[in-house]
Amino acid sequence: MRIKTGLLVTALALLSLPALAQNGSSEVSANFTGNFQKQANGFGVMDTATDSGGFLVNYRYHFNRWSAVEANYGNTLFSQVYNTGTVTQARVQEATLAYMFTFGVDRDARFHPFVEAGTGALFFSPVFAGSTGPAVSQNRPVLLYGGGVAYRLTNRFSVQAGYRGLVYTAADFSVPTQVTNAKTNLAEPYVGVSFRF
Repeated sequence: MRIKTGLLVTALALLSLPALAQNGSSEVSANFTGNFQKQANGFGVMDTATDSGGFLVNYRYHFNRWSAVEANYGNTLFSQVYNTGTVTQARVQEATLAYMFTFGVDRDARFHPFVEAGTGALFFSPVFAGSTGPAVSQNRPVLLYGGGVAYRLTNRFSVQAGYRGLVYTAADFSVPTQVTNAKTNLAEPYVGVSFRF
């Protein structure tokens, strides 16, 4: 609960930035994602996740040609398969904030590369119909890194493609036979469209 409250307060602070800065611009985007979690191993337990698709929406505030901040929300559904014979299917929601470095490219240019780094949380909610036993929801803090490129179609619309990596401790859903306590990486390539205003 504290993680969700902290992220909400931070997101509201970021959304208020346009009122404090001048000559900036805002952008919203919708993206389709692939979600590929690296295998996690620890305490003799191996956690192998199924691959999945999902969606990612974000709001960006561009301070200038060099930098922006971004608030993200993502959603996907995949299963964690453990070598101990259990499976937990979970809906996974993402709430992250990031700083973006945009390389000083002029707004009128066609290609806009960027790299980003940030933090946030993943919220794992078990789906009991797809799980072998009882499991409880878990929240995991994450570190975010990534990059990509946007291609400007018009003054307002762009298409974009990129890669995001989320580093966190693998979920175990408080099931003793699923505990690895191992770090893992969720690879999240994406494509989408954005609207700048």
